[in-house]
Amino acid sequence: MTSLGKQVRLSRIFDPATGTAIVLPMDHAIESPDFPELEVPVPLVRDLAEAGVDAFLIRRGMAGYAADAFAGRAAWIQRMTGRSGLSTAGGAHHDNRQLVIAAVEDALRNGADAVAPTFFFGPDTEDAAFPHLGRIADECDRLGMPLLAEVFPQGGPGAVPYEGPYSVAEMRLAVRIASEEGADFIKTWYTGDPASFAEVIRYAFVPVIVAGGAKSSDPLDVLRMARDAMDAGAKGVAFGRKVWGHGNPAAMVRALSRVIREKASVADAAAELGIGSGSGGGSGE
Repeated sequence: MTSLGKQVRLSRIFDPATGTAIVLPMDHAIESPDFPELEVPVPLVRDLAEAGVDAFLIRRGMAGYAADAFAGRAAWIQRMTGRSGLSTAGGAHHDNRQLVIAAVEDALRNGADAVAPTFFFGPDTEDAAFPHLGRIADECDRLGMPLLAEVFPQGGPGAVPYEGPYSVAEMRLAVRIASEEGADFIKTWYTGDPASFAEVIRYAFVPVIVAGGAKSSDPLDVLRMARDAMDAGAKGVAFGRKVWGHGNPAAMVRALSRVIREKASVADAAAELGIGSGSGGGSGE
């Protein structure tokens, strides 16, 4: 049985009428100096909250800085893990070994509606990832804080952290681990088509929202990805770069809302962007 605290907080993240969520990650700036869209975040946060974002996935400093722009309009999911872009100096790659840098109790005190750690599971990573996930899940249960587990397989030699490619079997295991260890909902990689993603979702027993991945030059591809993920059984999206990297982020949120809330077709949702379903309509960014 979900605790009262979790129930109330989850109702701020998932639209009560449809059981779906549009989550907007804006936690990328510690990873690279090349996100000019995030240089002045407050107006962007305000516009996106007004456009219909359900929750922002951000770090505690950003939450404090931009609180006036989203408080009372959208929920806040606190990012609990991270690696900076400076950790790649000299060609090092540690993205799949995320560091836990925040505490559930502090997130609760700061007003967060959920917490979100990222973990990769595989032979080189799970000795640390498993115990961390378990401890965070127990703390979330104790404090009534929803846990959004962002999970990925470590993958094979050619897999790039967050971007894959990962096999369906690997993805099924990743979401099952998160489900079994107490996640309230899951954010993870999209396998590329509705049929294979449905196989992944069937192996989870909590809601799954799809991670957006890299910025897209074609907004129709973004809408198609959302439509296909929802058709596969996803309960929403966590699109960051695909939204704030678009030329009109608020319009992109409204278009995604049409797909996710209203079950609109890509063609109908594209009208929010002023383009037709046969047009590329890229932002040029």
